Amino acid sequence: MSTVSIRKATKSFGRRQVLSELDLDVEPGEVVGVVGPNGGGKSTLLLMMAGLLKPTTGDVTVCGLPAHRLALESAGRVGLVMARPGLYPLLTGWENLDYFGGLFGLSRAQIHDKTGEMLGRFELGPQMDTRLSTWSTGMQQKLSLLRALLLSPDLLLFDEPAANLDPIAAATLYDEVRARADDGLACVLVTHNLAAAEAISDRVCLIRGGLVDELKGSGGSALPQGPLMDAWKRMEAP
Repeated sequence: MSTVSIRKATKSFGRRQVLSELDLDVEPGEVVGVVGPNGGGKSTLLLMMAGLLKPTTGDVTVCGLPAHRLALESAGRVGLVMARPGLYPLLTGWENLDYFGGLFGLSRAQIHDKTGEMLGRFELGPQMDTRLSTWSTGMQQKLSLLRALLLSPDLLLFDEPAANLDPIAAATLYDEVRARADDGLACVLVTHNLAAAEAISDRVCLIRGGLVDELKGSGGSALPQGPLMDAWKRMEAP
C-alpha cells in the first residue's frame, strides 16, 4: 500500500486555486522531491499530506487514513520539518525534545535513546543543555529534524529543511533523509535546491498548480564535490 495516495486533489483559498486535479503516490522507502516556482502549491501540498490543510475537493490519504484525520486518530505517523524550526527558544535542547516527546507519551530515557546517535552526527551534543535562544538557526533546524524522528514516523515531510544550514550540515541532513528512506520510510522533500533534489530523490515532481512533469532522480548522496567543498572542509577541520 502506498504511504501517500492523492487523487484529483484541489485546494482553493477563496477564489484563488492553488492546486488543481493533482494525482500523486509516495511509496515506502522512496524519496520524492517536489520543486516548482514560488506560489506553485508546493508547501500547500505538503501541509495537506501532514493533515494541516484539508483539500477543497479530492482525496489525500496517508497510511490508509484521510490525512486530515491523522492528528486525531494516528498522531505521530507523520514527521514534519519546516524551514522555520518552530521550537521554544527559552527551553534548552533537551527540554524541547522532552516536551514534544512527552506529548506522545515518550519517557526521557526513550527520547535520549532515540536521539543519541544523531546528536553526534549533527554535532549538537555540547549545546543540548543550553537555551535555544543562544543557538544559530541552523542548529535549531537540526534539532527540529530530531523532533520529527522521535516517534519513528511512516512519512517524513520536509519544506526547505536546509535553508539555514551550511553546506556540510545541509549535506548531512540530506543524507539522513536518504538513509531514512533506505530504512523504509516514505519521504517528501520540497526544495528550491534542484541539485540536491535530483541527487537524493528517486523521483522529482515539478509542481505548478498540478503535476507538471516527473523526472527520475539519482537516489544517492547530496554531498557536493569539487574544490570549493574541499576548501570548506579544510576551513572546518580542527
